[in-house]
Amino acid sequence: MSQQPSISCIIPTFNRRHVLVGTIEMLLDQSSAAKEIVVVDQSTDIPPEVSSRLQSWHEQGRIKWVRQPEPNASMARNRGALESTGDVIVFLDDDIRVSRDFVASYQRAFADPEVRAVAGQVLEGGCETVGTRDPRADDPDYGWMFCKRNFDKPFTGAFLMAGNMGVRRTDFMAVGGMDEHYMKGAFREEADFAMRWRKSGKMIHFRPDVSLIHLAGPGIQDGGARHWTYRTPWTAMHHYFGSWYFLLNHATWRSLPYLLAVDMRSAGLNKRNLRKPWMIPLHLSRWLWALPGALRARIEGPRLIGTAHAAKGKNGG
Repeated sequence: MSQQPSISCIIPTFNRRHVLVGTIEMLLDQSSAAKEIVVVDQSTDIPPEVSSRLQSWHEQGRIKWVRQPEPNASMARNRGALESTGDVIVFLDDDIRVSRDFVASYQRAFADPEVRAVAGQVLEGGCETVGTRDPRADDPDYGWMFCKRNFDKPFTGAFLMAGNMGVRRTDFMAVGGMDEHYMKGAFREEADFAMRWRKSGKMIHFRPDVSLIHLAGPGIQDGGARHWTYRTPWTAMHHYFGSWYFLLNHATWRSLPYLLAVDMRSAGLNKRNLRKPWMIPLHLSRWLWALPGALRARIEGPRLIGTAHAAKGKNGG
């Protein structure tokens, strides 16, 4: 019988406060313990009682609490991967609820040595699942746009969500990890990783039995990657940057219409703004304003984990 792979749980966090504490408590109370829990903290506002709890766990060796001054989810995931030592690195959001068998479910998923990456099921709201799959989800160029995170059957493809994904550490390093050009909440970083992963000849296995509940929505709006757009009608500029940067790197003639349709909706051509048509030109101008920066990043090339930038981050520079 082969030995079970060791699991490193990596949690990038930003000003999540008590919700983060609840997430960590569940990961510490597992039927099969993770080798380590790495919390990459980009917070600017940590209540004393939360800071004290994290520091206590860190000193006891129950978690690795790593501080990162720049709020960048892609950089935080890479930093966590560099700090980790497990066979498999599991990236998780900081506002989740998991069962006591969650880590064990990842160990079962990676028991087959041929499995190199796993996308877990993500439930929200009423925790409903869907049992039908859009036929377009099988397309290698744009199928990921039509996959549902709450699907109830396994499949293989190029879809994953960074809030519940596992990758063998050696493979994550080999493809360069996350591209740190994706800023702040890192819109499209998962799709970018999935495209590079597919181009390397590997598949991602979606596993509905590796499931968690994501506490997105009302009541969980303290911190997190989406805090920049709370209580504002504007889409965040890093969101626009990410959409352009992904398009410039990975769009094909077949995927371009789908990508542009999604981006144009986020840039103002949606039902909400049809009630305020004078807002549409302002949204579109913000979307176009992000293009030059994305083009410069595309010319520079991806900022991956093997670069001097990422190595400097590991050393605390």
